[in-house]
Amino acid sequence: MRTEQAAPALGIAGCLAVVAALALPVVLFPDWGTELAQYYTSGPLGVGAVLAFALVGIVVFLAGVRGRTDPTTAAGVAVALGVVAFLVTLSWALVAPLDPLFGFPVSWITDLRWVVLGATAVVTGAAALYARTTLG
Repeated sequence: MRTEQAAPALGIAGCLAVVAALALPVVLFPDWGTELAQYYTSGPLGVGAVLAFALVGIVVFLAGVRGRTDPTTAAGVAVALGVVAFLVTLSWALVAPLDPLFGFPVSWITDLRWVVLGATAVVTGAAALYARTTLG
């Protein structure tokens, strides 16, 4: 697979990983909706915008690959979305308290922030690679 095809595919996979990671606790434990909402909205900006950026990122990567948008423009928008999503997730991961999740039924919830951060890093890296291949 060529890099100009692999980079957007990796970006889409990263965006889907962000969506899945943020949705999984809500789907598996709907009774904890209030606590999860407190957790997701804590920190300086919360992580709700990251979910929106991931959904928009899927559209941007697909638009560039399928020719609906100029690939250079799509790559530039993907880089901006990826960087902002990474920074927002980093701020949330570093300062969001785990207090709302005290007594949560599974222990992996404390590592969720790092999973989301890793997924946004994948999106950012894939977007940078996509930009490099479209500009070079």
